[in-house]
Amino acid sequence: MFSRHSLSWIILILFLILYLVFPAGSSTLDAWYYASSVKYNSDIFHPHHLLYNLLGSVFCFLPVKIGIDILAALKVMNTIFAILSLLVVQRILYLLKADATMVVLISCLCGVSFSVMRYATENETYIVPLFFALLATYEFLKWTLSGENKHVVSTAIWIILSVLFHQVFFFWWMGLMIGFISLKRMSPVLIYLLISLAGPAVYLVAIYLTRGNIKPDTITDFLLGILRTNSYMGITAKGLFLSLASLIRSFIQIHGYMLNMIKSNILFIIPAVISVSVFIMSLFRLPARRHKVENLRFTLTIYLIIIMQFIFAVFSYGNVKFMVMIPVLTFILIPVLTFNSKKWLRLILTGLAIWNISYGLIPLHLKSSAPEQFMCDESRQSREVIVIASDKQLLKNMIHYQTGTADPGNIYKSPASFKIKGNDPAQLESIIDEALEAGRRVLTDCIDPIPVSRASIIEGNLNSVFFGKYKIRIVKSWDSFLGEKSVYEVTGKL
Repeated sequence: MFSRHSLSWIILILFLILYLVFPAGSSTLDAWYYASSVKYNSDIFHPHHLLYNLLGSVFCFLPVKIGIDILAALKVMNTIFAILSLLVVQRILYLLKADATMVVLISCLCGVSFSVMRYATENETYIVPLFFALLATYEFLKWTLSGENKHVVSTAIWIILSVLFHQVFFFWWMGLMIGFISLKRMSPVLIYLLISLAGPAVYLVAIYLTRGNIKPDTITDFLLGILRTNSYMGITAKGLFLSLASLIRSFIQIHGYMLNMIKSNILFIIPAVISVSVFIMSLFRLPARRHKVENLRFTLTIYLIIIMQFIFAVFSYGNVKFMVMIPVLTFILIPVLTFNSKKWLRLILTGLAIWNISYGLIPLHLKSSAPEQFMCDESRQSREVIVIASDKQLLKNMIHYQTGTADPGNIYKSPASFKIKGNDPAQLESIIDEALEAGRRVLTDCIDPIPVSRASIIEGNLNSVFFGKYKIRIVKSWDSFLGEKSVYEVTGKL
């Protein structure tokens, strides 16, 4: 009915519509921060995603002129780059000699994987570099097939752009470099390294523009300053568990709010029953393994990139954001490593699509930021109100975006955040006690049980134990199929 290329384009159009119709309803703290940077032309060059805010500023120039909200426009920008990424995936698959059906199935699998779906509909920094990294991989594949150095040049240009849009893609750059080294020819490696010097050069220009000089201590402060204060790095048993959970979650959404959905209406279990049934059926349609891999250098390079990206995510305490590329790269390898896999892929695609759209895309689109907005409004309207926030930075970033005020000065971290950051929660207790004695209102959203998630595992019951010593009352509640969310007022000590 449709030609090979027309069906591929139809798939891309359908994903474009899907992502545009269901953008994230309650944005992350980073999404608000990037939008603020674009809106107020501040922090345009961020060390870990150097060019993202700059691209956002360029992209939003016309939308702002016609009254479109910057945060909404930036979500559209990520949707566009997600579709472009799927287009490059298709081109890679055609180059790997996958037939039309396989191309459609695998590009659809990439599009419905939760990590791609999540960040294609949010103002986060991971989809744009994914597009450029996939372009680099496409050129690298061309090089493995032809050996022409012009593809080395293209590979280096695209992967450096990827790293400039987010540093985490450095490991993709390293994987491609090892792929060139494996040929044991000097010219591709030298070309790749020479062009890659453009990356540090761009950083030096950005540092000079933002800091006024390029002294060693200025460079170090720019590159590592945020890591010193805002990142969890290292390997722990809890971190390993979170890493494995995040790896699964990069393919399929897993979150405690799903239990709340089913509790609110038993009919919400239907998508799970259908998906699980389809997944079980797929076990009887497993593909056959290829005993000979035609393009071994390309395959091993992709394996290496996946492994290095996952190891870095483990060191980052299982941060799922750093695994956005793993499902895409994994699915790309399917036609290389297997055959007779179409029936299996159809079942996997059906199960993933039903699950991730039902429990990922739509719920996150419908999730309201009303509780957070209520606390923002209360903190702005009166200096006599202090807020103890489950996510302090989220509220600060929302207020900054909406008003231009960087820090209202009356929003404090949760007890759990105090503890995790190495501070004594007794400091927070003193702040609350002094506020109560002065007749100030103390509001918090830290008392509700947290749905099972990365946050709940990290924080445990620290917040509930802390507020157990206070008298509290509910100020306002919001009930939704994702669960009830309340803002409380601390009225005194027990």
